[in-house]
Formats: sequence, structure tokens, C-alpha cells
Amino acid sequence: MAGALGRLFAELRRRRVVRVLVVYAVAGWLVIQVAATVMPGLHLPEWSVTLVIALVVLGLPIALAMAWMFDAGPKGIERTPPMQAERDDPPGSVATPARTDPPQAAPAPSSPSAPAPSTTFAATPAAAPIATPAIPAEPTAEPPARRLHAAVDDGRRTIAVLPFVNMSGDTENEYFSDGIAEEILNLLTQLPQLKVASRTSSFAYKAKDFGIADVARDLGVSTVLEGSVRKAGERVRITAQLIDTGSDSHLWSETYDRELKDVFTIQDDIAHSIVKALRVTLTPQERRAIQSVATSDPEAYDYYLRGRSYMYSMARRDYEHAIRMFEQAIGVDSKYALAYAGMADAYSHLYRYAEATPENVEKANRASDQAVVLDRESAEAHASRGLALLISERYDDAEREFDTAITLNPNLFDAWHYYGLACSSRGDYEKAAKMYARAAEVSPTDFQVPLFLAQTLASLGRKQDEMRVRLGALGTLERHIKLNPHDTRALYFAAQNLYRVGERDKAVQMAEQALKQAQDEPVVLYNVACFYAEQGDQERAIDLLERAVSLGWGDRAWMEHDSDLDPLHGHPRFQALIERIV
Repeated sequence: MAGALGRLFAELRRRRVVRVLVVYAVAGWLVIQVAATVMPGLHLPEWSVTLVIALVVLGLPIALAMAWMFDAGPKGIERTPPMQAERDDPPGSVATPARTDPPQAAPAPSSPSAPAPSTTFAATPAAAPIATPAIPAEPTAEPPARRLHAAVDDGRRTIAVLPFVNMSGDTENEYFSDGIAEEILNLLTQLPQLKVASRTSSFAYKAKDFGIADVARDLGVSTVLEGSVRKAGERVRITAQLIDTGSDSHLWSETYDRELKDVFTIQDDIAHSIVKALRVTLTPQERRAIQSVATSDPEAYDYYLRGRSYMYSMARRDYEHAIRMFEQAIGVDSKYALAYAGMADAYSHLYRYAEATPENVEKANRASDQAVVLDRESAEAHASRGLALLISERYDDAEREFDTAITLNPNLFDAWHYYGLACSSRGDYEKAAKMYARAAEVSPTDFQVPLFLAQTLASLGRKQDEMRVRLGALGTLERHIKLNPHDTRALYFAAQNLYRVGERDKAVQMAEQALKQAQDEPVVLYNVACFYAEQGDQERAIDLLERAVSLGWGDRAWMEHDSDLDPLHGHPRFQALIERIV
């Protein structure tokens, strides 16, 4: 009986019946609300509203029946095929290269002893298109061959670069294998002919069992690059293979056994081989763009990769570790622009999330300015400069830097993301919404930006558009937390989103789990405070905000314009807290 019920629920989810139910309920509620508001003013009979309610209720079984029988695909409305029998080895799944030495998962930013929260959401509706700005629909469970055609509709080939497997037998070298993959990813984003899944999206699969077909479906890509790295002394062995996800065939593969100083040549060769395999024609300028010329010193590069590996946990101690590594890289190569940009980002994030001191602002500005001086053609340097100017509240200057970064590399996700943050911080919500929407187009599987977009739409009073974006983000959040159950940032983002779409109990569970995992991190305290402010628990929210500020939170501009905190604006404790922040 239990097995039959499980199969029934699985079939309901596959046929998107649950999604249709949620979307229909939201749309029906909106129609009833509009009718109840407008019809009396038009002097229509009293039974008119009752008729609307009856029609909405009667339409529900019809909508569910249509959802069960039919699906919308690239060829129009098609009958949903029956569920195939389950098999131990699903078609299209492949093993990652040379997994005889299983890689160790990177240290989680949260407590490893904390229990993983349940990640089953009540519904995972597809994103619906909204008026300007709009974000793309969530990837659906279409066969890989069908998704291949969808992936190239705009003329660009799509690719995900998965984290390379560390084959060195030493977890200390995890930063190096991750860094090699990330650098190749960054090179490919320089090319307008390619659409590259963001690091956040593709690195969610690190140290996980997966099939290439699953990655392709989740990330909406037609090709996947995977590989392995073995580093021993001054030697490095890098294996890479490019897979066509539609046919599950290798487009290209190569093994490089070289000295460590040749790592830059290897990265260049991999990038050019991918371009050749995908039959992409490059201009001379684009050929120069995918050459690793940031530094010629392998020791400086090694320190830089170590620094980048600390930049993703959003914890104070890791930002401090990153700064030390970038300083070491600069000590070896004083003209290393990306190391200066990395150090600027670390100081900027340290200021925004953990330690809001004038010294961190000054250091971010000094490092970012040097990065731009050393390499004026680096989009990353200009994006870092813009972020430093953002925390300095020099918004016009920051926006000019983001414009430059975007001109140099329209596929640079951070430039669009930071641009949106700058606009939000100054209260320019219309422009912020456009920047977040563009960031979501660059990286459709990023879980953070859609929620910034939803928050901005709420500030604009566009409640219906906000709800569409929030419903569309559920699938991305669910998938990310399933792969990374201890990702504190994903947990509190999911809590805020679930509460807004009516899943209060699950939302509270996730918010408290995030707080338990990182109760001394100001950014976590701040965001969980936003969650409780939305629920109307003002005292709990302000208690958490006061603790966040006492531990170092100090982004006053963001706090003043954060729509999640609107319920607190008349509270004397909140006003006093704002005044405390310099």
C-alpha cells in the first residue's frame, strides 16, 4: 500500500499536477480577491462574487485533469508519456573519471554535527514569466535530447564545468583541483558564444553521486566538462573530458602530465579544445580573452587558488584566511591584478557581513583600485572596484564600474549581482529589479538572485510578480539544499521564501536550523531576523538584529532599504539600532 502511494505521489509530481494545483490556488485566490473588490463598485448583483468563486472551484478538477494528461513542450501541447519502469542504472548516467580515490567533501561552513533538515518542499512549481523584468523558467524534467535543442535556441552553446576530482590522496589539495576547474569556467565565461553555468550551480555537485543526464537536466546545459587533478610536488596530472549530454558521448578528452609551472598552458589548451569541439569561431580579441595571463608564477597562482577557496562560506574567519592567502600571492607577484581583486572582495564581504569598520572599507578601496590600475581590461577587477565603492556608498561611481565590467564581460555574474545590490542599497528598486533579472538570465540556476528579485518586486508593490518569482525559485532551492543540506545561506533563504508562499512550519524549521549552525555569524543573525520580522515577531527580530550589529554587522544603507524589515520601521528599538550604525 505504501509503495503504491509512493508511486502515485511520484507520478503526480512527474506530471506536474502538484505544481498546477499550487499555481491554480494562487491564481484563483487572486481572481476572487479582485472580484470581491471590483464587482460591488460596478453595482453588479450580490451573487456575482459567489458565481466567480463557484467557477474557480469548478475549474480546479478540470485544470488537474489537463495537467495529468497533457504537458507543454517545445512542440506545443503534448500528451504526457507514461512513467517508465525504474532501473538500477538510468540511461545517460556515467561515472566521473577515476573515482578509485573518492574525493573528500569541502569543509562545510556550518557545524558538521548538526542534523540535516528535511528538504522535501510541499510543491515545486515552475516559474511563470512576468512582466519586465522576467527570469527564465526553471529547468524541467525533459529528456536530455529535448533539452539540447532548448539550450541552443538563442544561438549559444551551453556548458557546465563540474569541480575536478582531487586525485592527489591529500585533502589539502582540494583547493587546487577546485581552483583549476573554476579558472577554466572563468575563461569560458569570456566568450559571448557560450552560456556557462555559474560556479554556485555546477559546484553544488561536488563529491556527490550523479549522472551527467541529471546535471544536464538540472542546469539546462548541452555539454559538461569534468575531470580530475593529481598534484605531487612539482608535477601535476590533469585529465579532462567534454561530454555531449544529448548523446552521452565524448566530444573531446585529454590527459596532461606536466610540471606545475605548465598549469597555465594546460588551462589555455583545455579552453581552446572546448571551443574547437563546440565549433565556436573566435575573433582575435576573444582568443586573447581565454589565455591565462594573470600571472606567470605558479607559486603566486597557488596562493591565489587557496584564497579563492575561502571565499564561499561567508564566515568571518574564512574571509580573514582568504586575505592572508591573497597577500601571499601579491608578495610573490606584486603585479597580480586578480589577487588584488580577490583581496578587495574579501574586505568588502568582511565589511558587509561580519566586520563593518572604516578600515575594511579603506582596504577594499585600496586593493580594488590597484587591481584596476594593473589590469584595466579585467572585468573582475572592475566588478571588485564597484563592490568597494558600493560599501563606501559612492553609488554613482560604483555603477560606472559595474557598467565597465559588464561591457568587458556580459557573462560575469558577479557584476550583474553586485549592480543589483548597489541599486537596492540606494533605493532604486526599478533598476535593481532589472539587474537581478539579468543576473538570473546569466545564471538561471543560482538560488540567491531570484529571491533578491522577489524582495525588490515586493518593494515596488508588485505582489503578483513577487509571488511568481518565489514559486519559481522553490525548485532551485530544493535541489540546492538536497545536494548541500548544511548550506546555511540556502537554509535561511529557503525559510524566507517558504514562509511567503504559505509553508510556515517548514520555514521555521529551516530558519532555526540555519541559526543553530551559525549562531555567531552576523549575516545569519541578520537574515533570520528578517524572517521573524516578516512573521510579525518584532521583539525576536530586533533581538537578533541587535546581536548581529554587536558582532559586526553594519551595512546601514541595506538595512534601511530592506523591505523585509519594513514592519520594524516604527519600532523605537529598531530606530535606535539604526542610529548606532555609523
